[in-house]
Formats: sequence, structure tokens, C-alpha cells
Amino acid sequence: MADDKKNVGKQDDIRVDSQDPSEVEYLHQQFPAKTHQEIKDAIKKAGPMRQDIINFLQGH
Repeated sequence: MADDKKNVGKQDDIRVDSQDPSEVEYLHQQFPAKTHQEIKDAIKKAGPMRQDIINFLQGH
């Protein structure tokens, strides 16, 4: 199901959709040393929760 950009809130803030280029790009800006593919792989491995992805990318 597609993400409705007009429907934002807490649930939207804490999750990352690997199919949404803007969300992948936002993480890429936080981790510029990582490629877009590395970010997508991290989402697949760590799951959709933003904090889990950040921890994974930081090596925690």
C-alpha cells in the first residue's frame, strides 16, 4: 500500500519505507558515507523502525 504523504504523524516518523526515495535520501543525508543501496540493505536487515536502522548504520 502506498504511503499517503498527507497522513503524517508519530507512526510515519518512526518508520522508514525502503521503497520511498525521499525517505532513503533523508537517511543518506544523515549517513553520507553510505550508498543508497547500503541504506536500503540496512532497512531490510534492521527492519522498518528508524531507530533500529540508525543503530545498525552506526554499528551498534
